[in-house]
Amino acid sequence: MLVESKVEPPHPIPYPSNAIIRKLYRTPILLYRLGLGKLFGKYIMIISTFGRKSGKVRRTPIEYFRQGDFIYAISGFERDPDWYQNLKAHPYVTLQTAQGAHAMFARRPETAEEWQGAMDYLKESPVPALVIPEIVEQLDDPKIQAQIREWPVVIFEPTEEPCPEPLAVDLYWAWPLILLALAFEITFWWLLSRKK
Repeated sequence: MLVESKVEPPHPIPYPSNAIIRKLYRTPILLYRLGLGKLFGKYIMIISTFGRKSGKVRRTPIEYFRQGDFIYAISGFERDPDWYQNLKAHPYVTLQTAQGAHAMFARRPETAEEWQGAMDYLKESPVPALVIPEIVEQLDDPKIQAQIREWPVVIFEPTEEPCPEPLAVDLYWAWPLILLALAFEITFWWLLSRKK
């Protein structure tokens, strides 16, 4: 006798409606512009796409997983986020990771092996383990896998085709100001603590 799973199939997380939280999700773009891509780029990449309506370059920070020659990304928010709609219209994108900028072609996984890579990604990523731990334990369940195949899952592979320009590291000049402000802040609090 087969026992039915009591866990609902996974659904992407609703995108936050709070403007401050939405801005915080874009913080990795600032970190890359400050030259910290090598530090944060092991887990978060910047994907540069052409806007599906405007044709302008759009940038989004996304968690990624590398397996073999492929880079995987899965949207945890919504079923059709803007970046996913953009790359469906224009699949040639630029990814920036700790290893630098890469011209890539985006597509959905096609083979069982590629879909297994997506499942491995969900098993390895800390985000699903925190948000949907009961699902992570059941990723081998065919019903769960069928539901995940409806998510925005993308594989990126290298291309020679023209892609958007990578995000520039154009805020190096801000480091002296940041360090100076930090030094003033530390000095201020140190002097304040000595008066007590």
